[in-house]
Amino acid sequence: MTESRPYRPALSAADAASELLAGVSAGKLDAGAAAAVIEAAGLPRPPASWPCDLTGREVDVLRLCARGMTNREIAATLVVSDRTVQHHLASIFDKTGRRTRAGAAVFAVEHSLAGWPSR
Repeated sequence: MTESRPYRPALSAADAASELLAGVSAGKLDAGAAAAVIEAAGLPRPPASWPCDLTGREVDVLRLCARGMTNREIAATLVVSDRTVQHHLASIFDKTGRRTRAGAAVFAVEHSLAGWPSR
């Protein structure tokens, strides 16, 4: 992003970092990978804090759950076991105070974690 291309000019390191973080917020990029690229570019690593102290992997599971995926589909997408997804969902329910998948999906939308534009 910091190199010129025929279809766009080069971005400054700060602007490129902003673009990466926007991709993370939109659910298009992995937060850890984006943070590593930003840090490798010599900029300070962005804080990795999620609402209710959710972990990055819990946010990954929550995003897929909010999109209506089953535990088996989430497991296949994240290359983990169904049981691991169940553990992550139980932790998400405990941390967010929600008791259903629908409630967790609402939490994801309310906190702009679902990858959809917030209102």
